Amino acid sequence: MSEDKGVKMTYLVIEREAFNVIGIRLITPYGGGTWGIVKNDGTNNLAKELFGQFFDLGLCFGFEEDGSNDYMCAVASNQETPGAFDSFTFPATNWLKFEAIGTITGQTLSQVWECINTEYLPQSDYKQSHLPTIEKYVSWDEAADICNVEIWIPVDLK
Repeated sequence: MSEDKGVKMTYLVIEREAFNVIGIRLITPYGGGTWGIVKNDGTNNLAKELFGQFFDLGLCFGFEEDGSNDYMCAVASNQETPGAFDSFTFPATNWLKFEAIGTITGQTLSQVWECINTEYLPQSDYKQSHLPTIEKYVSWDEAADICNVEIWIPVDLK
């Protein structure tokens, strides 16, 4: 990644066993819309009650032709899926795990995604598989303007 963007980004290649996530999957007219919904309608608080933690995973299934985003706010869990929730099971696969640390107002997350898609992936031995990508929100503190987000991209060798 270019250092002139002022964003710290590191990555690892990881082989991960199959795992399940439970959450709320919606198609919203813009990226990130699902987060606003689950934070405002009480679903994120319900996740805390049911799973012992707030949603910390964002799964991107893709964007529609009109720009809307098929997205899921979730937690990793092997529990039975409660009624109004959705689940998704990832098979065992290889992942590129990037760590994005920086400021929220400085668009750290967007900048790291841009570097992944324009610099890293085109030059690497990997291609993104058909599975959804994951953003794991390790910390997101708007008051302190700091974020630490892991970006998990399922990959195959080119």
